[in-house]
Amino acid sequence: MLRRFFRRSRSAEAAPLDGGPPDLEEPSGPRPRQASAPFLLPSLASATRQYALDVEEGTLSRVHPRDLARLSMAMGADLWAWQRARLLTGQPPWRASPGLADGDERIRAAEQMLDDIPTWERAMMEVDADTRRAAIYGKPAPPPLAVPEQVMQRIEARRAAALEYATRNRRRQRSDQGDGSLQPQPEDAAQNPPAPPPQPL
Repeated sequence: MLRRFFRRSRSAEAAPLDGGPPDLEEPSGPRPRQASAPFLLPSLASATRQYALDVEEGTLSRVHPRDLARLSMAMGADLWAWQRARLLTGQPPWRASPGLADGDERIRAAEQMLDDIPTWERAMMEVDADTRRAAIYGKPAPPPLAVPEQVMQRIEARRAAALEYATRNRRRQRSDQGDGSLQPQPEDAAQNPPAPPPQPL
């Protein structure tokens, strides 16, 4: 189940942080840093360390698109999406340990991201809110969050369980309110029961 999470594709360019194809043209705004050459993939530990440094130093927006593509490919699409989810929710980037093999660290990352459902849900809400604000102010909408399929399945299962619990709770409340249940007796009637009928002479 976790094998899909730590595959590394070296034949196709991965998406940048926004989930779309890497834009290799010069972006507008602050001039990005010059791209590194040649196009070689770093290790997982090196890629996550460099990404974390760019986030912590506030320079991620100035990283050259080709270098972003390199980091994205080194991490893989699912881990790259999880890094964006953590960024959207104000959490520090995930870092691989340099002392462990890439394969072991990818398994560890896959386990953590599959269990990190609250982060995914909060990040999805942040993207939805940003999309609404963009529509109000006439700005480009942010790209959707590329939630991995197995994570989405867990989110849907969690929502279905919550809905089922709420439905059962409403039914229980309606049943307790008198649908076939005994009606409570007034307090006076309980304290002063009616006198027994007179016995015939």
